[in-house]
Amino acid sequence: MIRNSSTAGALWWSLPPERGNGHAAAGRDAVWRAHLRNPQLLATYAVGFCMLCTQVAMFTYVPFLLAAPPFSLSTAALGSIFLTYLVGAAVTPFAGRGIDAYGHRAVLVAALGLCALGSILTLASALPVIAAGLSMFATGVFFAQASSSSHVAHHAAHNRALAIGMYATAYYIGGSVGGSLPAALWNTGGWPACVAFILSVETVMLAIAWRFWKPLTRESADLSFQIAD
Repeated sequence: MIRNSSTAGALWWSLPPERGNGHAAAGRDAVWRAHLRNPQLLATYAVGFCMLCTQVAMFTYVPFLLAAPPFSLSTAALGSIFLTYLVGAAVTPFAGRGIDAYGHRAVLVAALGLCALGSILTLASALPVIAAGLSMFATGVFFAQASSSSHVAHHAAHNRALAIGMYATAYYIGGSVGGSLPAALWNTGGWPACVAFILSVETVMLAIAWRFWKPLTRESADLSFQIAD
């Protein structure tokens, strides 16, 4: 893998520059720089990173909790915990109405509150309470995802496709971190340590959105409807 990557990199750098396409390349570079200098977009990329980080951390490590005593769930039963995604998927359409009425930041704050409460419920000793917590967490994640992805489209003045692609990149990098970093926490502090990690990342998300995301105004609401149309 490393050898192939090195070879590809060497071939890339050895290629001659494209002829007659300097203006197009310069234009693309300008768009990249514009996106990276936009505090609204940078904040949303950070929110996306943290969001999938918490989601992957939750659903990667909670099966270890449920597979151990006193729950001792079977493999089939552990697989059923992902049915909690269906709850989030079913209520996601309501996120758009909330964004139109209250703005991206308000919906994200409410979603993070739901995620935090769901995370805390997973610390309970009763399986139905844990299942309810996972459903609440999944619902909050779906609402937060709808809010942040819409926020990118709302604030990308040019080349929204690139802005959304940059958001997706940050989003999936966060998922990789969420799948690996809590392993050490699980080994040292078990599930409570993983929940503490999830709550900490959610707090970072809240601080970023509260500091950088703009609240809903008449102008932004009108623009939101124009984008939707």
